[in-house]
Amino acid sequence: MVSEPLTHITQMASSSKNTSDAATNGNLPLVSPPAINVTKLLKDNYHVWKAQLIPFFCGQGLFGYLDGTIPIPPKEVSVAETSSVTFNPLYEHWQRQHAIIVAILFSIISESVLIQVVSHTTSAAIWCALAKSFSSQSRAWVIQLRTELVNTRKGAQLAHDFFYADQAHDRRACCCRPCSSL
Repeated sequence: MVSEPLTHITQMASSSKNTSDAATNGNLPLVSPPAINVTKLLKDNYHVWKAQLIPFFCGQGLFGYLDGTIPIPPKEVSVAETSSVTFNPLYEHWQRQHAIIVAILFSIISESVLIQVVSHTTSAAIWCALAKSFSSQSRAWVIQLRTELVNTRKGAQLAHDFFYADQAHDRRACCCRPCSSL
């Protein structure tokens, strides 16, 4: 597996300002990747890759860009006091943050997999396309794993029989102890 360190986090606004004040001043924080090692997505390691990225994006408050729950804000907003339409600073922030997320995704996807998603224009579309692309492989992997477990033996016993006997032994041992030792 190939791992690549991601660059350091940068923020454009102080943490003392709230999001609406920062948006008004055009100083919303942009999150870029911290220094972590992420396995490049290959054709056979989707689950490991995804398991590394979900906590990162959730921890940064960015997973909504991937699952579509942070939608693109309107480009313009109307100002009630003046009955005018003005540029929405949240739109620019969303576009910039989105571009960083797409760059992160593209940098940690191998070329052979990148070909499948490079035409998608949003991070949510990329995430969804990868999930769809690897879902059939995931189902096949689960079926293979189940088959292997069903056919696994310990001595003359099948895995199911061995584990069931082991659990029954644990239950009997637990029942025979005095309550004070539990």
